[in-house]
Amino acid sequence: MGMVGVALPVVAVTRRGAAPRRDGLLAAAATPQGVAGPGRRVGSPEIRGPVGGFNPAAARLGADGRYYAPLPDGRRARLTLEPTWQSAAVNLLARHAMPQAAVVVLDSASGRVLVWASQGGNGRDLARGAEAPAASVFKIVTASALLAHGMSADATTCFSGGFHRLMPADLTPDPRRDRECVTLGEAFARSINTVFARRALAHLRPETEADAARRWGFGGEIPFDAPVTRSVYLIPEDTLGFARTAAGFWNTTLSPLHGALLAQGIALRGDVMRPWMVESVRGARDEELAHGAPQVWRRAVTPEVAAVLQRAMLRTVTDGTGFHGFHDPAGRPYLEGVTVGGKTGTLTQDTPYVAYTWFVGNAEGAGRRLSVGVMVGNGPTWRVKAATLARQVLQIAFRGQATD
Repeated sequence: MGMVGVALPVVAVTRRGAAPRRDGLLAAAATPQGVAGPGRRVGSPEIRGPVGGFNPAAARLGADGRYYAPLPDGRRARLTLEPTWQSAAVNLLARHAMPQAAVVVLDSASGRVLVWASQGGNGRDLARGAEAPAASVFKIVTASALLAHGMSADATTCFSGGFHRLMPADLTPDPRRDRECVTLGEAFARSINTVFARRALAHLRPETEADAARRWGFGGEIPFDAPVTRSVYLIPEDTLGFARTAAGFWNTTLSPLHGALLAQGIALRGDVMRPWMVESVRGARDEELAHGAPQVWRRAVTPEVAAVLQRAMLRTVTDGTGFHGFHDPAGRPYLEGVTVGGKTGTLTQDTPYVAYTWFVGNAEGAGRRLSVGVMVGNGPTWRVKAATLARQVLQIAFRGQATD
């Protein structure tokens, strides 16, 4: 069976200006708090690659109320983390006591990392690890490819079966069984595997699916301040294997940081910003040696495709698979006045048993635009799902505290 895809210390700086503007993106981006604070050395080089010796998991609160991480040779990194949100998110993960979990929150416009929390994984930094299956989050890639290759957002697909697994019989349309018909946006919000599988077989080929994955950064290096495990995509060429992968069954992996970037690209009309967590590198006398700044990383999709995906993400929360995570038992939203959209994913690994859940999404309100990537790996006793954890983190950001 053939496959299409890829498997699995210095400060990189430049004195050039910011990345070229695209659709006015950088002009519109708000200046992150603290970037132009005291101690800025005029002309200090801009960080554009990994910072030698930087470990996000080593972040600690300094005497000035800011987060720092040690670097070699007596230097240190001043970080972009929002102190109140960061400490609350770390405490939230500890309270849930999940075997594996990671949360990344970005300022959507600038790519600035505001929350970075990881728990479990035998001490590994799960926020930048891509061991977890992407699951139905990969439907973002498939939906992008379908829209780019001519499928109308309003076209309906009639379906049956395939809710928990895909079998050969689920791939063949049958008017006697296919009694429910949905648009692509509805299938995205409800994560209907059969619709994605059938449409992928009708409109796409393994090469086109692989190209869409690469455009979103799968298989490539994410230009962050510390190394990030590459997200894997392996696209089988046989019919059933291709259909299952397009719907989000195995063969792809994702890091929570990359998940937040997928959401960010939809929020920014197809553009993805380089994520950055090192606000500045400080010398022994606290002088600034280098600084971070907003930079465009790539164009993943067209603004038109991003707009369709954004509407579908909103439906995930209002009446799709993310509804219960963001609404109380009476159906009232936990974040009244905040617009939230996202994509969920669920996939269970048998040996060893890990029940993975995902939420990647965007939230806007009170003058803030945030993008989140949340992964939870539960054991046989489930602690919390990723959508609920994402909502609790967003409650911290928008409301000051989370509810159960």
